Amino acid sequence: MNEKFDYNKIDEHEVTKKTIEMFEEIRVRRDKYKKYGPLFILVSGIIFLALMFSLESKVFFLILWVISVIYCAALMIRSEYRYHQCAKLLGLLEDEEEQGEEDEKII
Repeated sequence: MNEKFDYNKIDEHEVTKKTIEMFEEIRVRRDKYKKYGPLFILVSGIIFLALMFSLESKVFFLILWVISVIYCAALMIRSEYRYHQCAKLLGLLEDEEEQGEEDEKII
């Protein structure tokens, strides 16, 4: 347990390569969530509302609908956060302070 990790064994090129591969996977997943997430929320809303008004267990379907919307929104937020963190790690995003200054210039 008290073993020290030998940082000299780390190949920086391999780490960068794996990070870029991970970034690409995250970017593809983020694009899917951005494309299909709002569509899923709308379709699930229509389906659950139709079930809610056609069957007797209205509260059950209302709770399922709310849970599915929260879950889908959480997935979309998580994918956006992971994309942002990975892009920031790779230096693809500007610092937040610089971005804030540019936003102020636009306004």
